[in-house]
Amino acid sequence: MPDEVETEPGYAAWDQKPALGRRGMILAVVIPVLIAAAGFGVVSLVSEGSETAATAIKVPTGSWIAGQPTGSTTIQGTLSVDSRRCVYLEGTKGEVWPVWPAGFRARLDSAGKVSLYDGDDHLVARDGEAIQATGMFTSPAAYAGETCLPSDGEVAVVQSEVTRPG
Repeated sequence: MPDEVETEPGYAAWDQKPALGRRGMILAVVIPVLIAAAGFGVVSLVSEGSETAATAIKVPTGSWIAGQPTGSTTIQGTLSVDSRRCVYLEGTKGEVWPVWPAGFRARLDSAGKVSLYDGDDHLVARDGEAIQATGMFTSPAAYAGETCLPSDGEVAVVQSEVTRPG
């Protein structure tokens, strides 16, 4: 029979044992996870108590963003933090409680010193540094619910870029 087509037997490779068994697959996942966990543990242990550890603290913020109209009153003072972890400016006439532009935040280091950052995460000032901006003074009632604002008197609403004089 010359017209017979020769067929190949079944592919034998499917019948072979896998190169990596169940135990090998489990170890291939577990070992890298354990190594990563040990590495993070060492980094955490080494950095504990270092000056790089900082606590984020919330500062009162308004809705002003760069490019919007600004107030014309000068707001200035030395950046400070009180025992309640509230950021304020020590001005020539006492404490000035600012409402910072949108996105501002602060970090408190292990020594209790504060650093202020803008909405783009750029350092604006550190504890003890003089800063200035423009904006307006208004009643804190407009910012009810914001942390660290006095219940009476005035707050300084910052409506400009915050700079260091000089």
